[in-house]
Amino acid sequence: MSASAGSGERAAPAVVLFACVHNAGRSQMAAAFFDAEADPRRARAASAGTQPATAVHPVVVQAMREAGLDLSGAVPRRLTSELARGAVLLVTMGCGEDCPAVPGLERRDWPLRDPRDQGLESVRTIRDEVRARVVALLDERGWGRAARPALLRPARVGDLAAVRALLAAAGLPADDVSEAGLEGFVVAVRGERIVGAAGLELHGDAGLLRSVAVAGDERGAGLGSALAADRIACARSRRLAQVHLLTTDAARFFARLGFVAQPRDAAPPAVQRSSQFAGSCCAGATAMVLALR
Repeated sequence: MSASAGSGERAAPAVVLFACVHNAGRSQMAAAFFDAEADPRRARAASAGTQPATAVHPVVVQAMREAGLDLSGAVPRRLTSELARGAVLLVTMGCGEDCPAVPGLERRDWPLRDPRDQGLESVRTIRDEVRARVVALLDERGWGRAARPALLRPARVGDLAAVRALLAAAGLPADDVSEAGLEGFVVAVRGERIVGAAGLELHGDAGLLRSVAVAGDERGAGLGSALAADRIACARSRRLAQVHLLTTDAARFFARLGFVAQPRDAAPPAVQRSSQFAGSCCAGATAMVLALR
């Protein structure tokens, strides 16, 4: 029960009960994703089954481990009236007539396949659908965590394929990005996903800012500016005199960071010999420069 207004007490978090027959697959995945994504001050999850199994399906544990969540210690439990009494919502997992029902408790059913006896690929598909439904529920009820900033870190060799895919999706040159070239890159990571990248090439006492890209669903939150600012700070730390770039459609964005347009042939010869300046893909791009000293 919620505390009265002005009492100084915080209302207890809402409990969402995810339930199926065996509590060994879908309901365990849903509860784990819910607790990982929900604001714990607002809501938390519980899961149970009418005929609980002895353990979570091993293939479910494996698929969830890939998503960064460990269910190896989870134990299926029986749905009791006491457990249901504290919930505000019962979510059942598409188990038909065998699905539990609790009189007086709001219920919705998610028609999900049972992962029992399924291969890993099928369970991955079920897992991803469970996560999408959980996120939609959190958005609907306003129970989600506040958006956390993506983590910026130096790029690693193992990031090459993801960085290239990100650049290609943004319409930027990607073929000339190599494992060695990643040394000058920083990536933005949310969870296990790379959602942004930016590179700085060194050419004498000048730098070349390149490949500033942000995933489509992450744009508009300042991540591109953070990536570019990180590479500019790197250039300052290396005491470079200038940072150059080429852009086809983001001149206004880079101008807000202090870059100004300049003739293409005004860049130092070493910069002009870079793959970005010499390549045909950037032939019509606008050249810009930021003076650092």
